[in-house]
Amino acid sequence: MHAMTILILLPERDATDFSLLLAARNPNLDIRTWPDVGDINDIEYVIVWNHPAGELKKYPNLKVIASFGAGVDHIFKDPDLPANVTITRLVDDSLTQQMSEYVAGVILNHRLHLTTYREFQAAALWSPKHARSGNTVCLLGLGKIGLSVAAYLNRLGFTIRGWSQSPKDIENVKTFHGEQSLSDAVGNADYIVCLLPLTTETENILDKDLFRKVKKGAYLINVGRGGHLNEEDLMDSLYHGQLDGACLDVFKTEPLPDDHAFWRHPNIHLTPHTASVTNLEKAASQIYENYQNMNNNKPLLNRVDPSKGY
Repeated sequence: MHAMTILILLPERDATDFSLLLAARNPNLDIRTWPDVGDINDIEYVIVWNHPAGELKKYPNLKVIASFGAGVDHIFKDPDLPANVTITRLVDDSLTQQMSEYVAGVILNHRLHLTTYREFQAAALWSPKHARSGNTVCLLGLGKIGLSVAAYLNRLGFTIRGWSQSPKDIENVKTFHGEQSLSDAVGNADYIVCLLPLTTETENILDKDLFRKVKKGAYLINVGRGGHLNEEDLMDSLYHGQLDGACLDVFKTEPLPDDHAFWRHPNIHLTPHTASVTNLEKAASQIYENYQNMNNNKPLLNRVDPSKGY
């Protein structure tokens, strides 16, 4: 009988703090941090974020792949993902709250010209401007985070439209669903916010076809994934004034290369993938609970449907 072992596979970050939080829940846990995996036969439960492709197929007794965040596209892009392994993701109320505050903050910043005034300050320029009047926000994606953002913006007095793949009925939100209704959803919006999961259907959904359907001067906010955005189409639509600007928190390549055109574009506001950041304490609790569920043959929390990709 092999030992039941948790492997933390987070190549881009120091996993020491997270490992200590897991160990605090049960000092007898066998926790290993990649690349020091020890005997591959021991590994049954892997916590991952942006793992090297092909790595997960090396573990013959793997039962659960746990995403270290809400997104799972980084898992599904592995062409050698082992079949018949349960995949879970983190669902955390603090993530939805952070995202709601971020989206509201970006919209209010744009509406009130706060970044512009910061630039005026540097030039000692006194030039008051009227606040922008646009009040309609279209949310692309109406999952748990989308619902939270909609409710938050509603409380601030915004008119909310929402688009999703399947039909939804949400209080105070005019909903649209399916590919045919996407242009209707975005057509009247002052702000378009992408909160979608990244799947083959949603890749490059923010492209010239979509930008042609928005009203002139709309503002784009992408807090989904970098793969949702066609970068050249965005630059083109900004050049032609179809979009007034964009705030981007996610990128096809992260960190964003320092020679990327986005850095120096006056109408693009960048943040370094900070719209919602995993709370280590809550992540440790949720992952440990699922580890126990696995050992006790109980249903796992926040299972992902591989056929949908989220």
